[in-house]
Amino acid sequence: MTLRWAYLVLLSAIFLQKYVSGLHSTAARQPTSTSFRRIHPGRSEHTSLHPGETVVPGGDVQDGFIYVYDMPSQFTEDLTQLPVQWHPSQYDYDQLLHQHLLQSKVRTEDPDQAQLFFIPVYLGRHFNWFWQQWSAPGNAWDVHEECLPTHTPPECFWDKWDRAKEASSDMVRKAIAHVREQHPYWDRKDGADHFMVFSYDHGRCDMAPGLQHEEFGRMFAIQSYGDIMSMNDKSTPPLIQRWRDDDYTWAGPKAWACFRPDADVLVPMYYSSPEAGIVSPFAGERDISVLMRFAYEIGDGKNLVEHFGHRLRYELIEQWKADPLQRSEQGLATPEETMADMARSVFCAAPPGQTQDSVRVFRAIITGCIPVTFYRGNDRPFERHLRVPWDAFSVNMQPDDYDQLNRVLQGILDDPKRLQGLQNALAAVQRQFVWDPRAKDGVLGSIEHELSLRASALPALGYS
Repeated sequence: MTLRWAYLVLLSAIFLQKYVSGLHSTAARQPTSTSFRRIHPGRSEHTSLHPGETVVPGGDVQDGFIYVYDMPSQFTEDLTQLPVQWHPSQYDYDQLLHQHLLQSKVRTEDPDQAQLFFIPVYLGRHFNWFWQQWSAPGNAWDVHEECLPTHTPPECFWDKWDRAKEASSDMVRKAIAHVREQHPYWDRKDGADHFMVFSYDHGRCDMAPGLQHEEFGRMFAIQSYGDIMSMNDKSTPPLIQRWRDDDYTWAGPKAWACFRPDADVLVPMYYSSPEAGIVSPFAGERDISVLMRFAYEIGDGKNLVEHFGHRLRYELIEQWKADPLQRSEQGLATPEETMADMARSVFCAAPPGQTQDSVRVFRAIITGCIPVTFYRGNDRPFERHLRVPWDAFSVNMQPDDYDQLNRVLQGILDDPKRLQGLQNALAAVQRQFVWDPRAKDGVLGSIEHELSLRASALPALGYS
């Protein structure tokens, strides 16, 4: 009896210890309000693939470690002929990367010597073309009249996106099937050493949502979507989105996520930006304090933009109207005028668009304008694995703190040393954000670095 009681006491002590530990752990994870929790925009519980400090772009990357599949033209060249109206090139960086890798020293023509395998499919052009087929002629954002007799405008609007997702998923499915039928390499690691580009707004969740886990395998993605939280939850107001508790490792079917920080390569949104077009943060007068160059349509009768910008754009515009920061500017202009004004601005506000991110962030970087972002939880390109110091050259605010924008920016403007530090750091990384194939230190070079890290990490994941 004594031994039995001693055993029960021991079990109770162990349980109590774990319970208290769990309370501490849970408390550490509690949100700062009842509606959301704050997070550093580019950090979560996931570790980097690189244990060291900053990885300098443009340095030595191993030769001949990527095999590029020679895919039938139905997956590549044929798709370049599809006509698109809306953003005709923004999602075509899958084509740019394909052409780059074909000429790069990281490519090997011997698949038996490869560590990684690239499946080139021009999904960006295909997806963009497919949904625009169901738009009104001449207006990509309007709905096709054939849909209206039986559906409301919002239903017609989202229907064409669903059609595009189905068609894109089918294209991915066929590409993987072709690779598996013609080559033995996918099945060796269940696709863990294979990658594709998913260039649309929500990455693989736009372009391959129809694939089951057993179809997609362990393939990783190159994409611009780095959201590490659940967005556009219709049950939650746009400004107070809740976190989700998904497991972002690739352990099984329940681990599906739009972005996997431990595997995917996160890249800047594509913007044609030659290296020669970089504008130093110290160039010119910088006579605009903060540029608020964005729009938010509301009450358009179609309810198509209810969640666009997660309403934050509207709140920022209303805040600016009530209390504009001195020397700030707000309003719409042509793309050329906007770029010129960015080159005159100290700060450029970059609120969310369809996602937490916006191409405006990267245009600001190129024009030497300190980007002001509103990420609640979003990885930033090349930060997690290449240690690009985003906090040193940008300002991030929690979306719920938008009414503190003037106070935060004015505080930096009143502190010349801090402002110069941000601008120095921005100048140091600008070249890393250009998509110019001729720029050794640009986006394409950084992608090669991250791919090299993926290849090196495979043995640690059990793939030797």
